[in-house]
Amino acid sequence: MLSADDLSALLTTDRKIAFQRFHITGSARIHSDGGFQIRVPQLGQDTGDWWLEGSEICSRWATFRQGRKLCAVVGLAEDGSYRGFNPQNGAYLGEFRFSG
Repeated sequence: MLSADDLSALLTTDRKIAFQRFHITGSARIHSDGGFQIRVPQLGQDTGDWWLEGSEICSRWATFRQGRKLCAVVGLAEDGSYRGFNPQNGAYLGEFRFSG
């Protein structure tokens, strides 16, 4: 799993990501100021905020997930993708790659 310093270093500049969770795919633009825009073809578009809580990355979307907070611990896979897991129970939350 990535440390708090690792996560912080990844997110010091605006980044684009592509993500997948089972059959749901999408893309997001994550801003270093803590905001993001997200597009999920099956659901539409949304905005939200992200922040770090120690070695967890947390987010809250304006509409998706009914505005509930979601935190994840992140690991780097051998194929270069990042994988998120629920910090309480280890459940797989999905994977993402930086795309720009």
